[in-house]
Amino acid sequence: MLQDPYAVMRALLRAEAARNAPKPPQPPQPKPDTREPQRPPKEHERD
Repeated sequence: MLQDPYAVMRALLRAEAARNAPKPPQPPQPKPDTREPQRPPKEHERD
């Protein structure tokens, strides 16, 4: 048996607190080019 029965509960609470902590503001990153390249229309019937 574990020496400290509350060790798992403390670890879960610590992980949850870290997950819900506010994130520091990140510098704005340039947006990737979201345009899709031109593609020929797909043929529905293939021979």
